[in-house]
Amino acid sequence: MALAAAVVVVVRPDFGSQTTTVADTLTGGTFPTAPTAAWSLEPSTVVPGSDSYFFNPLFGEQDYERPGAIVDGERAFVAARDGSTRSTTIAAVDATDGTVEWTHVIDNFGGCANATLDGRLPCIDRGSTPGSSSVQFLDASTGAADSTHEVAAYVGAVYVSGSDLYVSGWDQNAEASVISKGTVDDPTASWSRSYPDDRCSVTGSGDSNTFDVVGDVLVKNSGTSVVANTADGDLVISNTGYSYPMGGRAVMASRCPDNPSSGEFTPAIVSSDGLTTATPQDFPVDYAFVADADPSAPFLYRGGGALDPVTGDFRWARPDLADKTSEAAMIGSTIIVPSGDVTEALDVATGDTLWTAPRYGATVDATDGRAFLSTAGSTLAAFSLADGSELWSVPLYPLDERGGTLEPVGDGFLYVGSGVLHRFDPTGPPAGAIAAGDADAGSSDSSDSYVTACGTPPTVTPTEVTTDSGALVVTMEVRATCPAGDVLSSDAMRLSITRGGANVASAVFDMSEAPLAIPGADTTGSGSSGGGNSSVQQSFRFPVGSFWLPPDSSTGSTRGSTSAGTRYVVDCDRGSSSGARAQLGTAVEPVTASAPAEPVTGTSETAAFDALRAIANADRPIILRNLGERWVPQLSSKKPGLVADGMTWNNSSTLAEHLDLRLRYPNVKLMWSGEWSVFSFSDFWVTAAGATFSDPAGANRWCDQNGLDADHCFAKLISATHPIAGSTASR
Repeated sequence: MALAAAVVVVVRPDFGSQTTTVADTLTGGTFPTAPTAAWSLEPSTVVPGSDSYFFNPLFGEQDYERPGAIVDGERAFVAARDGSTRSTTIAAVDATDGTVEWTHVIDNFGGCANATLDGRLPCIDRGSTPGSSSVQFLDASTGAADSTHEVAAYVGAVYVSGSDLYVSGWDQNAEASVISKGTVDDPTASWSRSYPDDRCSVTGSGDSNTFDVVGDVLVKNSGTSVVANTADGDLVISNTGYSYPMGGRAVMASRCPDNPSSGEFTPAIVSSDGLTTATPQDFPVDYAFVADADPSAPFLYRGGGALDPVTGDFRWARPDLADKTSEAAMIGSTIIVPSGDVTEALDVATGDTLWTAPRYGATVDATDGRAFLSTAGSTLAAFSLADGSELWSVPLYPLDERGGTLEPVGDGFLYVGSGVLHRFDPTGPPAGAIAAGDADAGSSDSSDSYVTACGTPPTVTPTEVTTDSGALVVTMEVRATCPAGDVLSSDAMRLSITRGGANVASAVFDMSEAPLAIPGADTTGSGSSGGGNSSVQQSFRFPVGSFWLPPDSSTGSTRGSTSAGTRYVVDCDRGSSSGARAQLGTAVEPVTASAPAEPVTGTSETAAFDALRAIANADRPIILRNLGERWVPQLSSKKPGLVADGMTWNNSSTLAEHLDLRLRYPNVKLMWSGEWSVFSFSDFWVTAAGATFSDPAGANRWCDQNGLDADHCFAKLISATHPIAGSTASR
C-alpha cells in the first residue's frame, strides 16, 4: 500500500518550521542490500529542454517547487517545468516501468489534491485573467479534464478525504478563510463556511495554503487558523492562533492568550473524533513520519520528552533533546532522532537511549521495518534500526541540489528529485519480515526480555523473528551450559514458541544431517558467532502450517510486541541424540522444519482460531486508517464448513491460506466480516491485499497483473459504514 506523502509546512511563532507527513512510509519490501534503479526518468522526457525539472504538484508544495509526487496505487503524478515558462505539465507515470502515461498542461497552476477522487485528480487552474480560477478534474487514466468547476480566485487548496472534496483559501478582501465541502460534481454540495480573522491568527498572509483532515476534524492554517468539524464546518475549538495535524491521530491547536500582546499561547490537543480536547503541559511536535506505531504512542514535545496523546500528561522527559526532535521519526516501538552530528534511538515507552551513532548527514525518509532509508547529500543510504550502523549506500545521479523525497509504491519506492525519478525494487523479503521488538532486538538493555523453557541445556533465546516468502524465520542464540560445549544432532528436535500465552509456532526439526556445534566456555575452538563465544546464532524456518502468528500480529499490535514484561518462551525438546560429533566453526544454513507439531496449549484448530482473531484485531486499526473507503483486491473469504476449491475449510486451512497470501503479497490484511458493513455474511474471515485504489478498475487491474483469476481476486470497497450495495466489482 502506498499513499501520497503530503508535506505540510506550518510556521509558528518562536518554534521554527514544523514539517509533517500524512503517509505511512513503510515500504512493501525490504532492502538488506543496496538496490539498483529498476528504471529512471528525467524531466526532459516530460518537458523537453536541458533546464526542465520535476516538482511536487501537491497544493502548497507547488509554489515552492519542492520535490515530491502524489502516489495513487502504482501510478505517480509529478509536475514539470522548464526555465523559460511558468506553464506546468502534470504527468502520470506508471511506477512499474517508468512509462509516461499522459501529460496535461495548466498555464497558471495552483496545485493538485493529495489523492484522486472517483478516478479523477482535482487540480487548480488559476486562469489567465483575474477571477477565472477553476478546479479541473483530470481522469487519472487518460489525463483528460472530465469536468471543470469555477471557484473563487483566492482558492489555494483542494483536498480529498475518502469520498469528500474540500476546497479552501484566504479571501483577502473579506479577511476570512473560506472552506467548502462537496463532491466531484459540486465542490460546495455539503457546505461552505467563512471564518473571519477575528481571533489572534499568527498564520501569515495565507499563501502557504495548508489543509488537512484528521478523522472527523479538518485543520487549515493559512490566513486564519481553523479547526472545524468535517460534518458541518462548525468550529471544534475557537480562538486559535495556529494549528497543525499530528499525523492521522489528532490536531494540535494553540489557544489565544487573554492578552494578545503577551504571545503566551496555550496548547490544546484535539482528538480525531473532535470530541476530546486535552491541555498538554507543553507544545507537542509531530514526527517526520510514523510507520506502524501503536495509536497510543506518545507525541514528542518541544521541551524534550513525550506526552500522552489523549490526556496531554508527561510520559517521560528528555530535556537534553529540547528543540532537537523536528526530524524525529517513530518506527514501531523506536523513535529515531537525527540531531547535529548524532543519530539517537529512543525506546518509545520509556525514552531511554537504545543506541547512538554518527549521523553522517542522515535524515529519516522511509523505512522497511529493519532499516531507515535516507537521501541526504544525493546519496541513498540505509541505516540499521538495531544500532544505527550504515548498511549500504549508493550515489544518486544526476546530482540533485534540491534533494529529493522517497515515496513508497508497490513493494518498493520511488526517489523523486527535481532532476530524476528512480524506481527501486526490494532486495529482500516482504516488509512483513520485521525483527520482533523492532530495533530493540539489537539492544542489550531492551526491556523486552527473552527466556527459554528447556529443562536441559542448551538454552535457546530468540533474537529476531522475521518472515520470508513461505515461512516464519526465528533466529535464536543457542548457548551451551556445559563448559565443554554441546551439539544438537537429533532427527526429531521440537521447538514450540509462545508469547504472552499465545501460540506462535511449533515444529519438528531434523538436525541429524547437519548437526549444530555449540562452543563452551572451556573450548578453544571458535563457534560460528566468533572465537571464544559460548553460543551460536541459528535460524529456524517454520513453514506455513507450522506457525500461527506472523511477527506483526504476535501480540495484537501492528508489530512484534515491545511492551515491558512480555516474553517469548521457547519450549525445546532436543530429542534423543544420535551420537554424532560436529566440528566447531562449521556453519549451518537455516534449518527448515520437517513436520509441524502440536501447539503448547489447545489443539491446532483452537490455536488457528485464536490466531485468526488476534491477526484481525491487530489489522483492524491499520485497515481503518489506510484502507478505509478505498478499493482493494479481495483475495479470499472462508469460514469453517465451507466447501470450496475441492475441500472443506476449517480454521487451520483458513489460517494457512491467509498466511500464505500474507507472505506472498505486500501489506495483506485480515478482516472478520461481521465487523465491516460491506459484507453480506457476518461469519467469514476475509483476506485483502493492502494495495489501495480510488476506483474498482485499479483493484481489478492489480488482480490481472498478479495472475489471479476472478474467483480468487476482485475489487472490494472496504468500509465500516458504506452499504453492501455498490461495494463489490467482479471481474
